[in-house]
Amino acid sequence: MRTTLRQAATKRKSSRLQNPVARGSTNKSPKIRGQSKALSGQTSVSGIKKAEGTKLNIDHYTFRVFWSPEDREYVGSCAEFGSLSHLDETPEAAFQGIRKLVKSVIGDLTRSGEPVPSPISERAYSGAFKVRVPPALHRRLVIEAAEEGVSLNRLVSAKLASHLKT
Repeated sequence: MRTTLRQAATKRKSSRLQNPVARGSTNKSPKIRGQSKALSGQTSVSGIKKAEGTKLNIDHYTFRVFWSPEDREYVGSCAEFGSLSHLDETPEAAFQGIRKLVKSVIGDLTRSGEPVPSPISERAYSGAFKVRVPPALHRRLVIEAAEEGVSLNRLVSAKLASHLKT
């Protein structure tokens, strides 16, 4: 497993998530098995709550493990903490490593009084969001919806759902 820090493409203030994790690490850390990987990323304000008086369950966070051909190791990541990842030789070790890293970061954020991202599974969703598309695509979608005898909303919703199934 391995911990490193990834710089953002644009200059901006350091992510609040970097401080508790970096603890003196540099971007030039060698690839060493047995470390977690902290990557910079932006955390949106929505879905973030103060840890004060809030008991977060780490099992409610969204974890993923995948193979990285570049690193030739498995990567454990957490959607709510896009700036963190953990590399290891096995999927099980990558999963355990990212869980341990997230738990550590939550503890650091809580102790410093900084906001902790809430689990995606515990956030409320309205079911509505706005999507901007080019006018030509909008026209094509309206025509297709009319030909199928459904609303534009129903057509786009079905297309999104079918895309997520693949």
